[in-house]
Formats: sequence, structure tokens, C-alpha cells
Amino acid sequence: MLQKIRKTLLNLYFKQTAIAAFLIILTWIMVFFQHSTSHYNNRTLSVILVSLSGIFGLALPVFYRSYFISGLKDAKKISTETFINFEKNIIKIALIAPYFLILSIALHLSERTHILIFLFSLYALYYYYPSNKKIIFEMKIFRIK
Repeated sequence: MLQKIRKTLLNLYFKQTAIAAFLIILTWIMVFFQHSTSHYNNRTLSVILVSLSGIFGLALPVFYRSYFISGLKDAKKISTETFINFEKNIIKIALIAPYFLILSIALHLSERTHILIFLFSLYALYYYYPSNKKIIFEMKIFRIK
């Protein structure tokens, strides 16, 4: 059962990561061949994109986890399918963060903006990677056998 859960989560994780990485690289190549060295210095847009990246990469997964746990207060045990759906949703939410890097690159925002969004994205990619150890730990928390 653990391997089935991990395979399902890894498929989703790598699919979302591969799509985001491909689009980031494609956008960077397109911007590079435009030979534009000027940066669009819109601080408001930079703050919005960095904030959204932080919200999706850090805050929303934590809030979603709290919401999910509060809904299961009285449950003694949850089903495996409910657990898989919860983990899928966490991965989907967290891995929206890299898509803000695509917007940042396409809009020629400053490198500082790129770096901050990249760091939020890197954190989301690292923290929400579905490793065996993490899945076993969460299965113990939610009392899944």
C-alpha cells in the first residue's frame, strides 16, 4: 500500500515539476533571444508575485493541512483514499509557486524578484517531495495502516 501511495504522489509531483521546469526554461530562452537587457521595474508587481509565490509555496499548504485536520477532529481513522487526496491537494497547491517565476521572467522583472520566487519554489519542491519517510510519518499521524 505504501508503494502505491508513493507512486501516485510521485507521478503527480514529477508531472507538475516537469511542466513548470519546461515552461520556465522555455520562457527564459524566449526572453534571452529577444536581446532585451532592460528590466521592467514595477515594484508593485514584483511584491505581488513574490507574495503570491510565498503564499502558495508556504502558507496555503499549512492552512490547508490545518483545515483538513480540523475536519477530522472526531474521526478515529481516515481512509487511504482520503489521505491520498489530501496529499495530492497539498502537492498541487505547493507546486503552483514555480509558475510565478514564469510570469516574473516573462515580464522582465528584476533578478531579485526571480531569486525570491525561486527560493519559495525550491522550498515547496523540497518540503513537499513525497519520500517514503514522510509518507510513513504522515500515515502514522492520520492513523492509516
